Amino acid sequence: MQIQIADILSPAECSAIRDAVNDEALWRDGKATAGGAAKQAKHNLQADASAPPIKGVLRKIESALRAHPVFAAAALPDEFARLIVSKYGAGMEYGEHVDAAYIEGVRADLSFTLFLSAPDEYSGGELIVAAAGHDDEIKLPAGALVLYPSTSIHRVAPVKDGERIAVVGWIKSRVRSGDARQILYDLACAIEDTRDAAHRLRLANIRNNLLRFFGE
Repeated sequence: MQIQIADILSPAECSAIRDAVNDEALWRDGKATAGGAAKQAKHNLQADASAPPIKGVLRKIESALRAHPVFAAAALPDEFARLIVSKYGAGMEYGEHVDAAYIEGVRADLSFTLFLSAPDEYSGGELIVAAAGHDDEIKLPAGALVLYPSTSIHRVAPVKDGERIAVVGWIKSRVRSGDARQILYDLACAIEDTRDAAHRLRLANIRNNLLRFFGE
């Protein structure tokens, strides 16, 4: 399941985060966290996760993600494997690659990109995710996120001009199966759309029981 979620962060929050990372001393070669063939494909910068300003940014973003009802229903997050603030300037890209199955010892079920730069602030730089028979080109407003299976082959197209800043991350879900997560997400949406209290309760009970069945 691939899902796009708007308004994870407000425009003001995105602007504040971009200001917080606007120090060249915070940035490192992105190859440092790539392995295998991905290391050769990766041409970007990433913020030093040990720096206090970046620690604060990543804590804020993880809290926002866990608190967002749509993200929580779609991802069913158990643990965040890693979050990275990334930057692509003109000529930078991340060629076709796959994400590692385990990142820092945590199984990566789902990947996400949270866009911090507005689409009109750079050209190119689309996240391109391979799907059945076609490629999905994704370039979202600042504060919006795309969530997709970590099993997907994907790439970031070259940035032609401007600057693309985003947060990428990987999640271990409480439910390993993508099909099961889809069922549980569809039920969560049905519950949200149901106005009758008795029906909502019955649907919530079904979803909870399925979560017990599918969960680890």
